[in-house]
Amino acid sequence: MAQGYATFGNYLLLKKRSEDPLGTLWRAGEMEATGFKRIVWLRRFDHSGFNRQALAAEFALAEEISKALKATNVVSGSTVGKVEGVPFLAWDYFPGQPLDQLLARVEQEQFPVAIDNCLLIAEKLAAALSAALALEHQGEPVIHGFLLPHLVVLSNDGEARVAGFGLAKGLLANLDRVGMQELATPYLAPEVLATGHPSRRGDVYSLGAILYQLLAGKPLPADPQARAQAVAQPQLALDEGPVPDDVAAVLRKALAVRPEERYSSAVDLKRDLEKLLYGGAYSPTTFNLALFMDRLYRQEIEDEDRELQREKTLDVSAYYRPPKAPSVSAPTVAAAPPSRVGLYVALGGLVVLAGVVGFLATRPKGPTEEETRKQVQAMLTEELAKREQALREELERSKRETEALKQQLAEIQKKAASGAQRLSPEEQRRYEEAQRLIAQREEEQRRKEAELARVQQQKLQAALPALPTPSPVPTAAPTPPPPVVAEVPAAPPAVPTVVPSPTPEPTRPPVVAQAPPPPAPAAGVKENQFFDPSEVDTLPEEIVRAKPELPPTIKRTRVNQKGTVIVKVVVNSRGVVESAEVLRGFPVPGLGIEEACLEAAKKHRFRPATKGGVRVKTTATLTFLVDLTK
Repeated sequence: MAQGYATFGNYLLLKKRSEDPLGTLWRAGEMEATGFKRIVWLRRFDHSGFNRQALAAEFALAEEISKALKATNVVSGSTVGKVEGVPFLAWDYFPGQPLDQLLARVEQEQFPVAIDNCLLIAEKLAAALSAALALEHQGEPVIHGFLLPHLVVLSNDGEARVAGFGLAKGLLANLDRVGMQELATPYLAPEVLATGHPSRRGDVYSLGAILYQLLAGKPLPADPQARAQAVAQPQLALDEGPVPDDVAAVLRKALAVRPEERYSSAVDLKRDLEKLLYGGAYSPTTFNLALFMDRLYRQEIEDEDRELQREKTLDVSAYYRPPKAPSVSAPTVAAAPPSRVGLYVALGGLVVLAGVVGFLATRPKGPTEEETRKQVQAMLTEELAKREQALREELERSKRETEALKQQLAEIQKKAASGAQRLSPEEQRRYEEAQRLIAQREEEQRRKEAELARVQQQKLQAALPALPTPSPVPTAAPTPPPPVVAEVPAAPPAVPTVVPSPTPEPTRPPVVAQAPPPPAPAAGVKENQFFDPSEVDTLPEEIVRAKPELPPTIKRTRVNQKGTVIVKVVVNSRGVVESAEVLRGFPVPGLGIEEACLEAAKKHRFRPATKGGVRVKTTATLTFLVDLTK
């Protein structure tokens, strides 16, 4: 291979993106025998002074939240683990920039972020925190607790996504470590820094601190007196004057020193941000945020496109190591002298079981099974209603932004059609970006509408148990039925003699009401059934790649330009491309290049996507680099 790569467990480290007191952030590939399973953002907590045990203790919670928390502004595919004692956090890769790096670039380039974009980024982060609050863990809403720019990534197409839910306590346990206090002080609330305990109002403060830095071009001062003055009279970056009064009022409330004087949660803060964005003097669009990213990182975006295409074709056979087979117990264990421990365990289990059964028979009567079921049903219906409302709001916002994009596109098209003058390079680029973003927005809306339909169906199903159903208890039995024994935890496998006789299926525990219902089981998946890429277990992988055959007439046009054509394809369960459409065309239209790329896309062959072990149909994106300068 032309370039050597380092491995980290089952990951191949492709490119280091940043380094800070938390550790290092990489673009990496998760390997399997045939190539990359997926490309990921990989944050290694590999700082030498880091308390790794405290962080690893939060992994179970982080995994639980990752499975339940699905939202546009939360990273997808999040997973945690340890490799040779080094903890890590990985999530699905998307081209973009870590927010801390973007803020540093803005300061270095003296390239201020427009107020509209500042508010829009903050609103997207508030949406992520609000989505988490809709979940519960041990009876409490889920919070982030350690919201720093270092755990936020802003995508090239203008979306902000948050990582690190569930890791707050482990990260806060490291505040006394090298560099961590300095890193976290500008963003964490005073009471969180003092006690190490995260809270909803603490998240509000962190989000306010990020909004302040976006507007002012620098973080909040560490000195309390200087910080109070900065919050009282916030100033825009590059001496552009004071922050507008309506925005400053939101900042002051979010950054109040006393927690009770802040917004009660990110939900309330998001509501005020939306009033500013959609009911005031500001005109935010994700399109304009994407244009800002393009102007700031144009060269890096083009370079990364080429790097990703090359990395996806890497031969990983020299780096991949198959998982070790489970170890078999040593023969010496089987040859050990007979022990009476199993007998004691069996007798102890029998005594405990008898005691529990006796307690259940004599305890004061709590809620009946029917009452418990109704409580669970009500909680589940409430959570589904919240999710339905959030989806409706996201759809409305997306439609407003799409309409704004279409208006911009119509204005450019009208100018081009009039023939009065040729489009400038900047206008041509805006035209192409508008086309691409409109296609992405419409695709996103279709996904949201499908998800909304699923939530509505789940809501309907949740209401069905309220109808009268036959009781599983025999009507002739005058005493409490045997199924009560089923509430006792199953006896250890070593003592099958104490397992009670077969009983009806126990009632599902009320804990299911703590989170939105999980996705439909894989058992209902049919081969070649269509799923959105975000819903499949494995994405389509290229096996055969075809190059576009450009028409020979192009040489006579003497066009001396290069550009990227992006094509979206539908890949069926046989790995064949069923259809293709252009998301982003060549900068110079009318040369037949898009048509050649569509034909090439249809000749591609893939390893099909899977869901629950079943081959399914989904979409994929292909990028063709066309160079007419050669």
